[in-house]
Amino acid sequence: MSNMLAAEWKKDQIYTLADPAPWNPGELKQAADVADPRAVAAYYVWSVTRMTDSREDGLAMLKYLFADLEPFGRGFKEGGVNGGWDNYFNERLKDPEYFWLPRAYFEGADAQNGYKPARPFRLELYYNGPNTDTINRQSLDALGRLNIVYWVKSHAAGCQVNITVSKFEGSDRWYVTSGTSASGLFYDQRSAAGVSLAKQQTADDSTQEEHRAKYGG
Repeated sequence: MSNMLAAEWKKDQIYTLADPAPWNPGELKQAADVADPRAVAAYYVWSVTRMTDSREDGLAMLKYLFADLEPFGRGFKEGGVNGGWDNYFNERLKDPEYFWLPRAYFEGADAQNGYKPARPFRLELYYNGPNTDTINRQSLDALGRLNIVYWVKSHAAGCQVNITVSKFEGSDRWYVTSGTSASGLFYDQRSAAGVSLAKQQTADDSTQEEHRAKYGG
């Protein structure tokens, strides 16, 4: 079943996002190649990071990349209810103690720089072959769903989050389908060194002028 996946998808690699990284769904649609599961997984992590700046834009970006599975069926619902976001974590979006958690998954983020990743944002994706094969055995033939699983690792406390990306029969694009991924990226890592500095940093220092130049008005 894994032979249905492109060879370049099935290896550990660093994925580089567009620079500047998208701020809203319109920019995301220009930046992310949704025919590539790596892009969908990487931009999903970035969309969670964007929620600390704008919950409205971040949530809309999550919903563009996410699909709810029809239980025991072949169908799916684009965006789902909340794009995989758990409203339990809304309070963390208002608290600077937590702002830095999702950006700690990007390359170059560490305690010395307050977990502020360098531009362009880069995310190391680790291919989870065993989980990919297991899920495909369960759902490929029975439910018409091809899957690939990546995991990402925090540079703060080493937390690991699996991201399942799926392509449905009759669709030409991939979606994140693991509803726990968004909240997993907010796993509490405040025991890591440098938290006081992290609270003072922002993930994205790109400007409106840069976004106009790349994505249009």
